[in-house]
Amino acid sequence: MRRILYHLLGGAFLLFLTGCTPGNETNIPTDHLDKNILAIEKAMRIDTLETFDSLIYAKEFLVYQDSILIAVNNKYENGYFVEVYKWPSMVPIKQLYRLGDGPDEMLGAKVSLNKNELIVNDYVKSQVAVVNIDSMLKNPDFSPLPIRHQAIGSPTAIPYRGKFLLENPYSFTDRKARIIQEAPRFIITDGKEPYTEKNEYSYYTRNVTVNGQIIANETEGKIIYANMYKSSIEIYDMDLNLLKKIEGPVDLNPQYAIEGENGQQHNVAFRGYTPYAYLDYCTDDHYFYLTYVGDVLRAGQQMKDLPCWIFKFDWNGNFISSYPVHGYVLSISKSQKENALYLTTLSSEDTPILIKLHEN
Repeated sequence: MRRILYHLLGGAFLLFLTGCTPGNETNIPTDHLDKNILAIEKAMRIDTLETFDSLIYAKEFLVYQDSILIAVNNKYENGYFVEVYKWPSMVPIKQLYRLGDGPDEMLGAKVSLNKNELIVNDYVKSQVAVVNIDSMLKNPDFSPLPIRHQAIGSPTAIPYRGKFLLENPYSFTDRKARIIQEAPRFIITDGKEPYTEKNEYSYYTRNVTVNGQIIANETEGKIIYANMYKSSIEIYDMDLNLLKKIEGPVDLNPQYAIEGENGQQHNVAFRGYTPYAYLDYCTDDHYFYLTYVGDVLRAGQQMKDLPCWIFKFDWNGNFISSYPVHGYVLSISKSQKENALYLTTLSSEDTPILIKLHEN
């Protein structure tokens, strides 16, 4: 293990639409993060752990209970999207979700780790699988099938009271652009029939709304929504009442191209550049952690060129600390034994590497 000391810069149908409607939030308490939190100097230790050269298709790594490695793979023929190993021995435990269109297969996979649940979203087939890691470790044959939520246009789903909670792709407000589309933040469906939008909206906003982070903690009675394209976090109770908002630290000032003739639904897309705010998360009993970019991607740039911070909040949405990272963060998971985070970053050769960032 190579240790480096860094001084880092501080029902059978759509059941219902729910969540506070954007545009009607004037009485919601709002915290504003100061931009100075991005410039705080901290002395932090980073351990460079492994590159896992044998896992040639891996694009990111997650660590569970400091002893289980979860490799998330790129798409490849006859391959699996998720592979699980004992770590550091690298004894294989399980392969999950082969590439394909069968009942236990996927065509794409976005993977998040919330405590002991691995949430695997197939954004191509509009389906999701929830893997209880403890159950899988006890029974190697445990392999939950993906379930189709059938909400096309909403790529990220989490389990919610026996159903699925997803982003509403029509929930969009930007006062500078003079667009206030009063649609609830979330939709809920049981996936038994394809979701169809029954309301009529003036703007088609999927391209500027979805891919945010939805995080549930039933013990704390909270659901967190972190926006991918705006510096905005929303705190809900389990009944999806909006309790609090957190704005900042960077106003990304997105610009939009709006296309459509009179009488037609207007398509909204980013113009000139794509802003990025919150891209990934992990949790423990007391806190949730979010990776934050706070910058824009312009023509000719790549995501690896963008900066990244990790923000730590308690489950009431109180800001605790920021952990600046020199380099783009592809994934994040929490150590159980130490006050530390596991991160996937890119090497100088653009291969994913696993590092451990020790909190103060």
